[in-house]
Amino acid sequence: MAHFAEIRSDNNKVLRVVVINNNDVVNNGGELSTQVETWVANNISADPIIKKNLGGTYPETYWKQTSYNNNFRDIYAGIGFIYDATEDKFKTLPPHADWVFDDVLKIWNPPIPVPTEGGPYRWDQENNEWINLQGL
Repeated sequence: MAHFAEIRSDNNKVLRVVVINNNDVVNNGGELSTQVETWVANNISADPIIKKNLGGTYPETYWKQTSYNNNFRDIYAGIGFIYDATEDKFKTLPPHADWVFDDVLKIWNPPIPVPTEGGPYRWDQENNEWINLQGL
């Protein structure tokens, strides 16, 4: 089975992920093709729950294939994740706007690296600093 993420055009957030039969993928351009993305867009109906939750108007969307086994596009897409078209990959949302994505570990990090001595530490977003929990 193949998995495809429906993504809002205005903010690149994943709205849902659907499962498509592999034969439909093969018969419509193959994996990661724009042809199969178009086929999915033309054959998967708008989700009435999404429409209801967005005040009765369905947003403009597009589709991208996602890998359940993380074989491509970095990680498996989930609802609320972001599709980064420049890097052609899915990302989770950062906890805060100033956090930086670590492409190796696939996680978001605070803008200031955790100290290497002492600790344990907790990140304080309000003051943009690490708090040493050892002394508390």
